Amino acid sequence: MTHKSSAPTVDGFRKISFWREESVGVITILAPGYIDNDMLDEMIRVLSIAAVDEKVTSVLVTGSNYIFSRGLKVPGSRIYADFRDYYRRIQSFLLFFMALEKPIFSAINGTVTDNGLSLALLADEVFYSDNSKIILDNEEPTVLMGTVTVPERIRMVDGELKIDGIETGKESMMEDAFKRTKQLQNVSFHRARRKRFPETERVLLQEELDFLDFYLWCEGCAEELDGRNKEDKTTSNDKSRT
Repeated sequence: MTHKSSAPTVDGFRKISFWREESVGVITILAPGYIDNDMLDEMIRVLSIAAVDEKVTSVLVTGSNYIFSRGLKVPGSRIYADFRDYYRRIQSFLLFFMALEKPIFSAINGTVTDNGLSLALLADEVFYSDNSKIILDNEEPTVLMGTVTVPERIRMVDGELKIDGIETGKESMMEDAFKRTKQLQNVSFHRARRKRFPETERVLLQEELDFLDFYLWCEGCAEELDGRNKEDKTTSNDKSRT
């Protein structure tokens, strides 16, 4: 492994690449590194594969060409249904990610922008180096639980945004990240992962409201989301009585 990840071509996948290196399932986000519908679908498929592959004991997510992820790439239309479906893909990916009963690590091997950072911070541990660069330009709403993880794991140090994670060598980042992943893969991170996000449903709903409000707001959006919120509360109350 080198700092500039060299990813093999995988049939049926255009946005990401994946392979198993020893017991580590490596997922590489391919350039240009946007989080679009196809990328989310491919990530869900790969996580499903990793979940049932007994030879994969942990997962390491990284980028390519010194870019971890550039953030969101939303539908080109301004149609509510398209944006709703896009956000539901985000939710589906997030639920698959959080449900994986194997440790998940991320290696920010270059620049990470906006919700690319939210994606990286979902991981149980985050590897970074002096080459890791964070860009938060507020050009997109924060999703992927970033409203929780960014304040928790990002801090300002001497005028620069720094990650609360595991530092690796500048020139040997991927090698270091791979070694540490193998050392930590027997830790029960997946149990702690659920405790990190005790109010997932509430956060997802608020992020959806912010997402739709940022890109478009239409008649009926608020009513639909309010109805879903009431359904969630009713379901939660029913569960508490059983």
